Amino acid sequence: MNTHRPENSYRPGEDFLPPRVSLTVTPPAPEPGKAVTLTATLTNTTGIALRAAVLYLAVDDTGKPSSLDTLAPGRSVTRTWRTRLADDAEGRIVFTAHALFDVHRHGSDCTRASSSVTMPSRSLPGAFDNAGIASDDALTAANIDGSNSSLSAEALASAGLTPGAAVTYDGVPFTWPDTRPGSKDNVVSSGQRVLLSGSGSRLSFLGTSTWGEGKGDGKVVYTDGTEQAFSVAVPDWYGASSSAAVVLPYRHIATGRDDNPVSLFTFGVDLAAGKELSSLVLPKVSDSLQAGVPALHLFAMTITTSTTTTSTTSTN
Repeated sequence: MNTHRPENSYRPGEDFLPPRVSLTVTPPAPEPGKAVTLTATLTNTTGIALRAAVLYLAVDDTGKPSSLDTLAPGRSVTRTWRTRLADDAEGRIVFTAHALFDVHRHGSDCTRASSSVTMPSRSLPGAFDNAGIASDDALTAANIDGSNSSLSAEALASAGLTPGAAVTYDGVPFTWPDTRPGSKDNVVSSGQRVLLSGSGSRLSFLGTSTWGEGKGDGKVVYTDGTEQAFSVAVPDWYGASSSAAVVLPYRHIATGRDDNPVSLFTFGVDLAAGKELSSLVLPKVSDSLQAGVPALHLFAMTITTSTTTTSTTSTN
């Protein structure tokens, strides 16, 4: 005897492709402290009714749920949410539309869409997105190159690079990141924007490159709207480079200690005389950290005049 199944009912064992949800953010390049509007549309592309549906709109996991009740096959529903970003919002902001629904009396499913914007960081530490330093007794706590290698906190300390230390290389003062081993302590330079202020004759960086030479283009933006492009080419960290500012005697690798030296470098760009700084677009070297792909790591930066330091953006 055949068992009758109602139309548009869930059939266990059959493939179930989740319905489609889309998300837009307006404006697409928001500013800190300003309002954004999230618009999400859930379209029931399945052959069954989505019951007790809820659409959740969120900014970095904080948001608002909206009940949709039952959504028949082929139907769409749109919800909007207007919210204000924090005054100190910076870096990558993630927006999410998450739909939950029942597919039968004892089961549920979900679908989601996300979008993100990258807002300017208020300082270089605000842009830190990588942990590159680990202690010798917890060497897997950091991963500077995508293959579980890292700088040794103890080797750095022996060179005077303790958390928050003031150091000078080639006449340029820097402040080493005031972070604990295993915490985010550098930014993988991939075109992020960092706010700047003040003026000077040179913008200098302290950093290194992994998986080959870190080459890329960035730009300095002045308060009068003018832009100044620049390029960097930073040597790979492996080995005792003759051009290094700091040479460390060893590093961590996935299997333990590697007693080959590694190097850190200083580099920078000369600034336009008498102009006030507004922001910096970091050199675009890589899209993200990935084993085998060159990446430039920035730990500190400083603005100097020909005689003194006018400001730094490396402190917390």
